[in-house]
Amino acid sequence: MAEVAGAPDWLGVCEYPGHTPAEMAIEVGSAALAAAHVPPAEVRWVVHAGASVQGAIGWPVHHHIQHGIVGANGNALELRQYCAGGLASWIVAGGLLTDDAGVVVCTGADNWSFGGRFVSSASTWGEPYSDVAHAEVLSSSEGFAMVLGTGTTSLPGRAEQWRLRDNYWEHPTLADYATTYARASSESTLQSAGETYRMVMEAVESALADADIQPADVTHFVPHPTGSGQPCLQIAKTMGLPWSDLLYRYHLAHGYLSVSAGTAALIRLAELELLKEGNIILMVATEFQLSSTAVVLEIIRRPALIVRDLITAVS
Repeated sequence: MAEVAGAPDWLGVCEYPGHTPAEMAIEVGSAALAAAHVPPAEVRWVVHAGASVQGAIGWPVHHHIQHGIVGANGNALELRQYCAGGLASWIVAGGLLTDDAGVVVCTGADNWSFGGRFVSSASTWGEPYSDVAHAEVLSSSEGFAMVLGTGTTSLPGRAEQWRLRDNYWEHPTLADYATTYARASSESTLQSAGETYRMVMEAVESALADADIQPADVTHFVPHPTGSGQPCLQIAKTMGLPWSDLLYRYHLAHGYLSVSAGTAALIRLAELELLKEGNIILMVATEFQLSSTAVVLEIIRRPALIVRDLITAVS
């Protein structure tokens, strides 16, 4: 962990310098598969998501990750939905599980050690980028949790304001991210903030309806992390969802966990022994204020915790 300067809301950031996102994804993917007691031969797909640079241009990083986790078994694809990619990969995995056989491994990873990770937060008071990876094993058979419903929305007309550079063949630098973040922030208005609020709200309402769950039935609300807590804090107040200062402070203490934020929060709840049989978990993530994905889970049984070095797994 490193201390954050120039971003008053954020207390710390996770650093794992010198490790590529692909290496991190292989580590956590292998740990998740072992925790689920699933042999590699049963894996049909590996679905990888990330927010930052994942590897050299033209390198099929998803197949490298597949080979590192399950060898020659199954197939792989890379999903680019940035910060919402973690939850979005679960929806994709559900479509790939067309019968009761086989499993899908979803991974996600970001490592910002290729440059000054505090450039964006120092210049815009935005989120400081952390190094983190996550993985889940999804199947049609019973695990410790079950997906009850999902919801998605998007505002694709905003995509242009997040264009990082005209030289599309070059990877963006952290300075590019900072410039783009600052430009998008400066173009924000009360109207656009309201549109973002309604977009996230629609995804949440859609997921709850799909799961046939009322807001009052939600045990834990896992929001998309921001320094102020908005817009999810206001959505929680409006809908009567349980807001957790504990999870809010957890994210501030670890830096912006981007594509892995939802899974990290779920594991944190397991570490605190707050996940119990019958609990309903509502999770939501956003992508550049362009899209939002929400997922409703039911805890089938209290998960077991497995800790090895820097990796924490639940099963």
